[in-house]
Amino acid sequence: MNFVSQEFVMFLLAVWLLFLFLLPKYRAPMILVASYLFYATWSIPYIAVILFTTTVDYWMSRVIDRSDNPLKRKCALTFGLIINLLVLAYYKYGLLHWFGWELNIPPEMGALGSVLNVILPLGISFYTFEAISYMMDVYRGHEPAKNWLDYNFYIMYFPHLISGPIIRYGELWLQYKEPLKLPSLERLAKGFELILLGYCFKVLIADYAAKISDPVFASPETVGVLVTYAGVLAFTVQIYFDFMGYTHIARGVSLLLNIEMPLNFNHPYHAQNISDFWARWHMSLSRWIRDYLYFPLGGSRCSQARTLFNLMTTMLICGAWHGAGWTYVVWGGWHGLLLCVYHVYKTSREKLGVTTTMLSNRYYDLASMGITFMAVVAGWVFFRATDFANAAAVFANLGNVGQALGELSASGSLKQLAIIALLLLCCWVGPLAVRVLEGWYRPLPYWAKVQVACVAMLLCWVASAENAVPFIYFQF
Repeated sequence: MNFVSQEFVMFLLAVWLLFLFLLPKYRAPMILVASYLFYATWSIPYIAVILFTTTVDYWMSRVIDRSDNPLKRKCALTFGLIINLLVLAYYKYGLLHWFGWELNIPPEMGALGSVLNVILPLGISFYTFEAISYMMDVYRGHEPAKNWLDYNFYIMYFPHLISGPIIRYGELWLQYKEPLKLPSLERLAKGFELILLGYCFKVLIADYAAKISDPVFASPETVGVLVTYAGVLAFTVQIYFDFMGYTHIARGVSLLLNIEMPLNFNHPYHAQNISDFWARWHMSLSRWIRDYLYFPLGGSRCSQARTLFNLMTTMLICGAWHGAGWTYVVWGGWHGLLLCVYHVYKTSREKLGVTTTMLSNRYYDLASMGITFMAVVAGWVFFRATDFANAAAVFANLGNVGQALGELSASGSLKQLAIIALLLLCCWVGPLAVRVLEGWYRPLPYWAKVQVACVAMLLCWVASAENAVPFIYFQF
C-alpha cells in the first residue's frame, strides 16, 4: 500500500476515524491490528517472518533482563542478533546462494513457498535495525518491553514500518505505554502540514526528477554531457525529496495518532563537511550506525589509525545494508574515505591550533559546502548505477569537459542549463522555503490555509494520476 495511493488515503481515513471514536485503552491495540493489515496488503506470508523474529527478540530480551549471569546474558544477546542477521542475510543477500545451496520448494506449498523463494520482505532492513537496537539497549540496562504486544507495536507501527525513521524502543514506548489520548489541535495542524508537504515533495518534485535521471542511467552512452550532468543532479534531487517526502508523511500520519517521530533530514545539501552531511542526512540511521557500530568498534577514542579503520568499517557496513550490489558497498566505502580524509584534516588542523572560528567566513563556508556537495553527488552515481560499467559510463560523460564546452554552443544548451540551475535550486533552497512557510503560510487565516492545501493536494492528485511511483527506500 503505497503512501501515495488512493488505497492508503482510504486506509488512513478509516484508521483515524476509529482512533477518534474508540476509548483510549483500545486505540493502541487497534493501531497494531491496522499495522498488520497495512503490511498484509504487501504480503500476507511475510507476516510470519515478522512474528518469528519479534518473538525471538522478545524472549531473548527477557532472558537478558532477568539473568544475573554475564555468560547467559551474552549468549541470549548473541542468539537474538544472529537470528535477526540470518533472516536479513537470507532474504536480502541470498545467503544460501553464497554457499551454493538451493531450496527445492514444492509447488503445493503455495504462498509459503513464494516466501522461501527469496523475495525481499518490505522494510526488513529497517525493522531488523530496530530489533538489534532494542536487544542491545536491554543488554546495556534499558527497560525491556513488559509484554510481547508492547514490543510488537514498536516493530509493526505502520507509519515507520517500511522505511523508518529508525526509532529506539524507549522513544516510542514512552508515548504509548499509557492509553493514547486525542492529539492537540497544534499536533493535528502540524500532522496535516507534514503530510501535505510530503506528498508535494514526492509527487511534484521527486517523481518529476526521476523522469530526468532514469533515461540517463538507463543508457548513459547515448546521452550528451550536459544531459548527464542534469541526470545526476536529478537523482540527487530525487533521492532527497523522495525519502524526505516519505518521512514527512510518516511523521505527519503519526502525529494524527498522537505519537511523535524524530526529524530525519535537516537540509543535508547545506552541509559544510562530510561529517556534517551525515549529521543531517537520514539522521535516525546516522545515530544508529554511530551508537551500535562506530562506538562499539572504539569510535574516535583510540589511535588515529584505528579511528580511520572504524570509520571505514562502519561506512562499508552502511553501504552493504542498503543492498546486495557491490555498487552500494563502493558508495559506503566512498563515504568512509571522505570521512577518513576529513578526520585527518580536522585533527591536523587542531594540532596546528587552527580553530573553526579562525576559518569561518562566507567564502570559506561556501567553498566547503560546494566541495561537500560535489563529493556527495559523485557518491550518488554509485548508489544509482545498475553496475560498475553503468557508473563508469556516467563518470566518463561527467569528465568529458571538452564535449561539455562544445555542447554549450549548441542550440539546446540553454534548456539543459536551465534544468541544471533548477535542480541546484531544489537542492539548496530549503532554508529559504522554510522561512517562506513560517512567514507566509502559517500566519494565514484557517480558511486560506485550507484553500492552499486543497490546491496543493489537487496538483499532487493530477501529477500522480497515471500511476503511484514506489518510494526509493521501499527496496531497502
